[in-house]
Amino acid sequence: MRIGLMAALRRSDDGRPRAALSLAGRPVLAWQAGLLEALGVERVLCLVDGPSPELLAVQHDLESRGIGFHALQSFAALPALVRAEDDLIIVADGLVPDPEAVHAALGEPGGWRRAVAAFPADHPLAAPHADDFERIDAARRWAGVLAMRGAPVQQLADFPPDSDAISLLLRLALQTGAPCHDLAVGEIAEGRWLLAEDTARLREVERAMIARAAPRPDWRAPLAGLAALVVRTLAPRGLAQGATLASGIALVVLLAGVMTSAFGPAATGLALAGLGAFAGQVAAGQSALVAGLQPRGAGRRLRRTPALALAVDALAALCLWFALAPWPQWQPLAVLGPMVIGLARLAARGEDSALAMAAGDRAALLLALAVAAALGVLSETLGCLALGVLAALLLRKPPM
Repeated sequence: MRIGLMAALRRSDDGRPRAALSLAGRPVLAWQAGLLEALGVERVLCLVDGPSPELLAVQHDLESRGIGFHALQSFAALPALVRAEDDLIIVADGLVPDPEAVHAALGEPGGWRRAVAAFPADHPLAAPHADDFERIDAARRWAGVLAMRGAPVQQLADFPPDSDAISLLLRLALQTGAPCHDLAVGEIAEGRWLLAEDTARLREVERAMIARAAPRPDWRAPLAGLAALVVRTLAPRGLAQGATLASGIALVVLLAGVMTSAFGPAATGLALAGLGAFAGQVAAGQSALVAGLQPRGAGRRLRRTPALALAVDALAALCLWFALAPWPQWQPLAVLGPMVIGLARLAARGEDSALAMAAGDRAALLLALAVAAALGVLSETLGCLALGVLAALLLRKPPM
């Protein structure tokens, strides 16, 4: 079995537990748990001095995906939980390392190897945090991540209960022949190998992470670009539940638009549908941001966005149908609404062009059609749109 070990014992400069500090909407402990999950662990052990909301949240999150979790207030239980044939991966207290560098040091889950990550003794993190990054030899220090056999863990029973368990395990790993892996300079550059000590520094790294992961506004699709700008502005607030909340708002407002189109003014119904589609674009952007922040291979990748986009288009098509044929009337031209939505979905696929971007901006389309409905030219506008998008699809160059 592959087991992960982390700790929530040490405190930052302002006296708060390092593990509880927030980084891009998640506590440091959750970042470490995500990294261990990406490395393929089946059980996570955490050394703590007592329960906390962050600890309980991480426990529930891991257990919901079938990963065992044990919070230990003493390392005395470690020998009973780690067998000799197990593999143990350790992450230092409060460390948020670059996932790519950790994968380079320890390998992928299918080709995993034992190693002690190391960096030069004069690394900028070393001097102020010598207790966290212990010396391995005259030229190197431990970088805060290691993978070792489970057998040496049994020797912890011979040490006093107030000893530093992670420091002891580092020494035991080195004594039993775990090789050192020297991290490249680029892998431990500023911001990529982070110790949660200074809250101001965490905010700087957080802004850089969000800037890299957040969707970039593309003004060829104006409301989709505005939604991306909203996501960047709101982050990191609301990252935990923002996508769920925005998805719920999108569906409720779209349903209100369908009902209004069926029994009330078509222009109002389409305007409501446009606002609902905009909320769906915000939800998709937040989902993409959260997914981009996850360690590679973690099981938390959000998969709701394609389903939400399909639901938005289905409700938009229904709204257009009723806008042309209010309940309980029937008009043959009502098929133009679903036809335009279907053609727009086809035009938005597989090409980064102005046509694809504009066709994918469902909120802008619906709000433009709301204006057409208010002017009394909705059916004519839909007919022109259908012919125009169909012609563009027929004239589009096939992929090479």
